[in-house]
Amino acid sequence: MTASPTVVPASPTQTSPIVHYLNGLLERFAPLEQGAVATYIPELARSDPRRFGICIATLDGAVYEVGDTHARFTIQSMSKPLTYGLALERLGREEVHRRVGVEPSGDPFNEISLNPATGTPVNPMINAGAIACAGLIAAADDDPLETLVDAYSRYAGRRLDLDEAVYRSESETGHRNRAIAHLLSSFSVLGVAADAAVDLYFHQCAVSVDCRDLALIAATLANGGVNPVSGERAVEEGVVREVLSVMTTCGMYDAAGDWLVSVGLPAKSGVSGGVFAVLPGRLGIGVYSPALDANGNSVRGIAVCRALSHDLALHLVRPGERTALPVRARHELGTLGSKRVRPAAERTALREASARAVILELQGELGFMAAEAVSRCILEASVSPELVVVDLRRVTRVDRGGADFVRAFGESLAAVGGTLVVSGAAPGLELRLPGEVMWFTDLDAALEWCEDELLRRVGHPGAPAAVPLAEHELVEGLEPDELARLQPELGTVAVGRGTLVVRTGDPADEVFLVTSGRLSVRIPGAGPEGRRLSTLSAGMTFGELAYVERGTRTADVYADTDVECRTLSYATLDRLAATDPRLYAKLLHGLARVVVVSLRRANAEVAHLTA
Repeated sequence: MTASPTVVPASPTQTSPIVHYLNGLLERFAPLEQGAVATYIPELARSDPRRFGICIATLDGAVYEVGDTHARFTIQSMSKPLTYGLALERLGREEVHRRVGVEPSGDPFNEISLNPATGTPVNPMINAGAIACAGLIAAADDDPLETLVDAYSRYAGRRLDLDEAVYRSESETGHRNRAIAHLLSSFSVLGVAADAAVDLYFHQCAVSVDCRDLALIAATLANGGVNPVSGERAVEEGVVREVLSVMTTCGMYDAAGDWLVSVGLPAKSGVSGGVFAVLPGRLGIGVYSPALDANGNSVRGIAVCRALSHDLALHLVRPGERTALPVRARHELGTLGSKRVRPAAERTALREASARAVILELQGELGFMAAEAVSRCILEASVSPELVVVDLRRVTRVDRGGADFVRAFGESLAAVGGTLVVSGAAPGLELRLPGEVMWFTDLDAALEWCEDELLRRVGHPGAPAAVPLAEHELVEGLEPDELARLQPELGTVAVGRGTLVVRTGDPADEVFLVTSGRLSVRIPGAGPEGRRLSTLSAGMTFGELAYVERGTRTADVYADTDVECRTLSYATLDRLAATDPRLYAKLLHGLARVVVVSLRRANAEVAHLTA
């Protein structure tokens, strides 16, 4: 009989080419009719062998599904990695491994595989090991079943429940598992009565799931223990590595070696017909089809996983493949600056001392390889930098080695008088930085601090808080009599810190000559005051770009300190063109000079962004 898998209703992801590819797998393997449903648990014998579903869940929460992905079945042995992880969390690695090993058995799932010296199960993926883990949880928890179901539910991202009919069927016929439990009890492995341990095991196997649940369970493991859709942590990140390692070597029972060679993904199967596989750091796969091979694995599930691994190059061992370099770009402070517009003297001082401050843009995972690359960038510099900015905007994960490196690097820089500056770390990146490390939410703020600090270190006096009108950049080159003729034409604006001086959409009808204080030009966006475009200080100009267009303001301007400005209206400029053409020409030249400097700065920023 040719299978006719159900088509699930379309969702936003269902029009994707990924779904088109998965539908191709569904059509390709639906005619595969080898194998048979499990009968040793009577309730499982009622399963429809035509059922077939495939689901992929990514780490950013996308779920692609085709076929019978919402058909319900029991989790069976696919619960074993989850219970093992819970036991590790509750009792600790040493206590669990004292009672359950981690070596592949090469035996069927229900074989009585015990260490001949200790009587302990050889790994937690066979029934003996899973019953032992259930016994450990039963001994450590007042309500172990609720604890297990709650943990499984966090993996799946929804509340799961029990299939009581399957539980009763399994309990009534599970004599071999009871024998295993009593044998373990004779070696004092369980910590509770044999019947209590095996009953909890029967219950955990009877938790009801669907194919989508399997994909999300796998994606949660791929995501370091955090469900990518709900954002809820299901298991500690440190436990995930051990769970995935044991799944890799033991998850597919006596077919584990062939699986590792042909598919190469940590995986777990169950006699209900489900398989889930994990590509760490990328995605989770769930497949459901009840017909099983001689090893107790879903025939179609195995075929689909092999095809996915081959077609999409998902195998963990990919010879010759190189990930993106951890250091995306390296800059000196003279070539990459903040949005703070500096006077010419400060720009010169920063340029001359630029080798003393470097910026490293990192990407991907911050681990050993990133640490090595950062160290090499520093060691290969012609001058040992005193200020090092590490930009983490594109870093997706920090492992323990990476976090330890950042802390150690900050401490070593501080020991020789330097400073490490970290910027752009996402809220989920746990660094626990020491006090010697400066921390900024964005790169712009980090760069401004570094500029100020570098100017301090080179002994630059810094820009004056106020400049006389005669020294302003816009009137540079005016003769004293020309300045005297201009002054009565100028208005005056004096505002306190925090004042909105110019608002987006207001008429643009004058140029501002800043004579004291500091202002920031911002566009609406993140934060109450928007995103900073530039910061201007005494001696600088704003509003000059609007002179040509004569439209409306395209940004907000806030006073960062108390501010005084002189203003030159566009109407005054137009009148001077007729009444004082020489003065008008000099002012126009000054405006052009300011515009050119502004455009050069903008071009440098664009070049950095597109590098």
